[in-house]
Amino acid sequence: MATQKQIAANRRNAAKSTGPVTPQGKAASSLNALRHGLRASTAVLPDENREQFDQLHGGLQDQYDPQNPAEQHLVDQAAIAQWKLVRAEAFEARAYDEAPNAMAHAAVLDRFSQISGRLERAFLRAHKELERPRSRPRKTNRKTENLQKGRRRDAAQPPRHLLYRP
Repeated sequence: MATQKQIAANRRNAAKSTGPVTPQGKAASSLNALRHGLRASTAVLPDENREQFDQLHGGLQDQYDPQNPAEQHLVDQAAIAQWKLVRAEAFEARAYDEAPNAMAHAAVLDRFSQISGRLERAFLRAHKELERPRSRPRKTNRKTENLQKGRRRDAAQPPRHLLYRP
């Protein structure tokens, strides 16, 4: 247990250490604990090429042509998932090379297969939603809808009110 004298000294020292003050210093220190960037709040890390991400994002924008904020969010999520998947594969290769033994290799492969699976599912989920036909107003009158689609009541099937019920 710390003595009162030690606690007071710790408080005096802590008052002197205020951390980064400038926006550049704060931005740099926010990345101190960064290991692989797969949970980073920003999509593009400082050592990555922002133009490549913008090109990927632009390609998805052109492909899906989002028409509302929900579709735009899905395009953004698909781009981020695809970008982080590439990052995960690169980090996995580096981590595998740096792992000291077979047990560490297995742990790296296991963890990154989980991360890759999550990112792939996130991308595919967004892709599936974006590929779904845009919502159209539905007709409520089935007779009109069937006639417009060229369907007719099957002649072999009698109208409902004529069906035999025991």
